[in-house]
Amino acid sequence: MQKPSLARAPGSFADFATRVARLTGNHWAFLLAAGLVAASLGIFGIAVTNIAISIVTLLIVMLLQNTQNRDSAALHLKLDEMVRAEPEARDDVRGVESRPAHEIDDLGLDQPDDGASGGRSDPRAERVSVRSKGGSDPGV
Repeated sequence: MQKPSLARAPGSFADFATRVARLTGNHWAFLLAAGLVAASLGIFGIAVTNIAISIVTLLIVMLLQNTQNRDSAALHLKLDEMVRAEPEARDDVRGVESRPAHEIDDLGLDQPDDGASGGRSDPRAERVSVRSKGGSDPGV
């Protein structure tokens, strides 16, 4: 399994996406966008404004998804390294994020009962099982 590269050149798309995500993720950006929409409705009408809003929304979603993908890849690399470093950790959970949902569900339920839980099953494993089967879990 090949891990995504987190290295990037200065001035790259990743840097641009990170700056846009930080800039658009605060309340001032929201207030500015709301003001621009209100002003453009009065100037251009609803049709042009709706098209412009749709285009900008699509671009922002793509930039935010790029940032989220990199953050997720970095988090998985860190967690995999922690699993490698822990001698008692199960090696079969490394890289689990790339497996099908039913395999992830099976891994969570195959926890051996060492007596520490008093015979109870791990509630986290039950939660994974409920989610993957399409049920609802009120405890989440």
